Amino acid sequence: MKFTDVCIRRPVLSTVMSLVIILLGIVSWSRLQVRQYPNVDQPKISVFTQLEGAGPEIVETQITKVLENVFSGIEGLETMTSRSEIGESRITLTFSINRDIEAAANDVRDKIGRVLDKLPKDVVAPRIKKADADAFPFMHLALYSDRHDVRDLADYAYRYLESRLEAVPGVSSVEIFGGGEYEMKLILDPVKLTGYNLTSEDVVKAIRDQNVEKPAGNIITQDREIVVTTKARLMTEADFDRLVIGEKEGYLIRLSDVGRADLNAIDRRNRVLFNGKNAVAIGVTKQSVANALTIARDIKKIMPDIKLPTGMHLEIARDRTLFVERSIDEVYETIAIATILVILVIFAFLRSMRAVLIPLVTIPLSLIGAFALMYACGFTINILTLLALVLAIGLVVDDAIVMLENVHRYIEMGDKPLTAAFKGAKEISFAVIAMTITLAAVYAPIALSPGMTGKLFTEFAITLAGAVILSGFIALTLTPMMCGRILKSHEEEEAATGFWSRLGHKVGTFLAAMDQGYANLLRRVLGRRWIVLLMGGALAVGGYYIGSHLPTELVPREDQGFISARAIPPFGANLDYTDRYMAKVDAILATVPEVASRLTMISAPGESNSAGNLVSWEKRKRNSKDIVDSLREPLADITGLTVYPSMGGKTIVDSGDSDTPIEVVVMSNKTHKELTESAKKVEKLLQRLPGVSNVLSDVGNLGQEYIVTVDRDKAAALGVEVSAIAETLDTLISGRPSSKFIKDNKQYGVRVEINEKYRKSPEDVTGLFIKAASKDNRRDVLIPLSEIVTIEKRTAPTEIGHFMGFRSVNITAKLDSGYSLGNTLDEIKRQAYDVLPEGTLIQFSGESRRFLQESSNVYLIFGLALAFIFLVLAAQYESWRDPWIIMLSVPLSLAGGVFLLKMFDQSMNLYSQIGLVTLIGLITKHGILIVDFANKRKEEGLERLDAVIDAAQLRLRPILMTTFAMVLGAIPLAFAEGAGAESRQPIGLVIVGGMTLGTLFTLFVVPAVYTFLSRREHRPLVDVPHDI
Repeated sequence: MKFTDVCIRRPVLSTVMSLVIILLGIVSWSRLQVRQYPNVDQPKISVFTQLEGAGPEIVETQITKVLENVFSGIEGLETMTSRSEIGESRITLTFSINRDIEAAANDVRDKIGRVLDKLPKDVVAPRIKKADADAFPFMHLALYSDRHDVRDLADYAYRYLESRLEAVPGVSSVEIFGGGEYEMKLILDPVKLTGYNLTSEDVVKAIRDQNVEKPAGNIITQDREIVVTTKARLMTEADFDRLVIGEKEGYLIRLSDVGRADLNAIDRRNRVLFNGKNAVAIGVTKQSVANALTIARDIKKIMPDIKLPTGMHLEIARDRTLFVERSIDEVYETIAIATILVILVIFAFLRSMRAVLIPLVTIPLSLIGAFALMYACGFTINILTLLALVLAIGLVVDDAIVMLENVHRYIEMGDKPLTAAFKGAKEISFAVIAMTITLAAVYAPIALSPGMTGKLFTEFAITLAGAVILSGFIALTLTPMMCGRILKSHEEEEAATGFWSRLGHKVGTFLAAMDQGYANLLRRVLGRRWIVLLMGGALAVGGYYIGSHLPTELVPREDQGFISARAIPPFGANLDYTDRYMAKVDAILATVPEVASRLTMISAPGESNSAGNLVSWEKRKRNSKDIVDSLREPLADITGLTVYPSMGGKTIVDSGDSDTPIEVVVMSNKTHKELTESAKKVEKLLQRLPGVSNVLSDVGNLGQEYIVTVDRDKAAALGVEVSAIAETLDTLISGRPSSKFIKDNKQYGVRVEINEKYRKSPEDVTGLFIKAASKDNRRDVLIPLSEIVTIEKRTAPTEIGHFMGFRSVNITAKLDSGYSLGNTLDEIKRQAYDVLPEGTLIQFSGESRRFLQESSNVYLIFGLALAFIFLVLAAQYESWRDPWIIMLSVPLSLAGGVFLLKMFDQSMNLYSQIGLVTLIGLITKHGILIVDFANKRKEEGLERLDAVIDAAQLRLRPILMTTFAMVLGAIPLAFAEGAGAESRQPIGLVIVGGMTLGTLFTLFVVPAVYTFLSRREHRPLVDVPHDI
């Protein structure tokens, strides 16, 4: 090859090209962003709409359905879920992975604008967030103190920390748990109000009229302009107690005459324990496409600058990015180990420290150069791109080995190193190019595949393909130049007398004997080639059978460094009840020696959660799964709660709790009662299935609801507006936000409410008074609400879920190890339609939905990879036969990969599947070496049998070297420990098993097939005359 000859003759040119690659790679590496995975977070937009005091059914019909109807036609919408709760509608829109989130958000705003006039008058304008409405914070900070109570902690968090954290780029929201903001409550005694002929509306009007601070304009003097402000703000409890709310017979009636002002925190109905102490938790949620690692790093930077009051402490209570950082560190360590092992393989085969220098240079050169490609493509440094570089070590050294070994062979035949470099490079160049293009062709389908698999592994595929292409370029430029300049001649090697030289001579003698022994064995085997082909066929069939019976899942469950206990109290349990039992959960977690810190978040009504951060991976003998299993029995003994321990954490697709891959949605437009009955049937179905446990549903409990009906005729006759009745009830029952006040330069709310002892029953409420016009219309009179309203008690759902516009119930479940997710989902679907009534459907969501979508994509990837390689080989060899010969080793290699997965109780998941696709390219390289050299020997006049035996013998060493390089490079993955090991192990095991068994059979099956399918004589290309 002329270009290779130029590089051998001009060492400075070769060196300069390599230095340019290094410089570009280093600069690119310094600018690359680091994150856990490629950005496969689906664009999600949430819409929050509040209508205070409205029941779930009113929220559903008047808000949720109105918005869902206009959202359903937005471009790229994949799923739409919603929750209608008391006073709030939450809708989450999930878009296709390639949809631009800003464009989607604009579409959502446009749709909302079209139906604003159809929403209730008192509704709070819908708020849009570019995040999942149910997104869980990726980081929690704990604020605690031995001096300050929770009210002060919460006030400081709301006053200073909330805005500070929200200012960090990429943060979607900051939520504070465990305490509410300060609020001035004006607590009224309805009996005293009636005695003064006043109502709660008089108090609301008084506070709005008298608690003001407004600009009054400007006074312009001769020299100056002075701003005038009317300042009548009430500041303290005493100020509010002195508020004048009426007058009777010349006596001013003040708030203190009919009630009292109380400065207290808003009751958020949640509490937090951090390591057993009362605390406030601050949860940070990222935007759906933001980088959690970058946000966490920015938060850690600003924490030392936050000046806390004396006695307050701020700590990171839970940080999901710690697992990411440790996983990436582990992969870097794997790269270093793999590089060392590969270099030892080369030294063992070539017995020369000078020869080792060549891959010692080419490996980092190819890897560093790959960073430049990653930067140019907009990729990030993440676990998958680093895994690509781990696998690339064996691949990039492969090209160097093939070139180096061929040059070394000519040196052993007596040529000078420079002459050997020219001869060896010329002979092997086509094979190097063919192997490089072939391997790159394997990954093209991955990069082009649709859905999450394509998006997720595009960076993996292009990074690996880029490193391979770079290594092919280096193998044709720098490697032969270094061979010609660095390697010793055969005479110099023979003359050497040192220990390493003597050892090298012995190893050389052994390798020569191995070559000859293999050639003799191969000749005998080819005499019985049908036996070889039958054994190969049996291996391929056995591999297919085992592979089809492996348990399937989307991704492996990972030990992410913390555990979680999800607690569900009995329906109607209050905060004190839940707090009492959650303290027991927290105490049990405290007894686990691996738990370093605990964060317990208690809510009522609803679920609570206690999470334990584990000590670092290397400091514990048990993984999170073993710890969770040990907790099941003691947590089950807590009779006041139902507690489900789990490994916690999110999966690679961020679709939900990593411990509950089964997610079923029961859908219907029937009544809540009918939907609930259908959902319970599916729950029972799941509980009966083998391997399925922890079955939970979000069936909304039925709560008591009071329907207030206004007698409109009586109300009209008495001159009472229906809106006035609704506002009075709002004040009496839930309290009414009426104004604002300033405390320490921060604005807080003022709420008017009735003393709690007067609103414990419907009779209490209807016994209260409202103003009506007197018969002569000269004055207002008070009448009891019972004269114009009736209250009816009924049961109604506390929340209503929707999926794609249908009423829905979500059911989640855990799948035990060794059971197939695919088979389980098929069984759920089959049995569900036997038990569900007509008009009720099931769908899968979350990880289950992703698994079903991506499973079909994987088959497409395999088919495309095989097709691409076949076509590339056919084009390179100008033959339809040679590609078949080369690719018959693929099923044998795949069988080796699945055998090792079975041996180590691994599943078929995204990582193992990508390992299998990688094997297609790796094993075909061996076939290329044998077929390429066999064809050349036929050109030289050898018979087909002698040509393939000679070629196999000549290529034995480079094949074994590349196999050992790939296997030893993948061993650190196959037997990985620490953070993220569960994801690295499947791909490593596939490479180790596939390359080991695949190589063993390739050395015999490919020559056997060659003797069947290859033409007896070489067919030269047709030479077309120029004048045609």
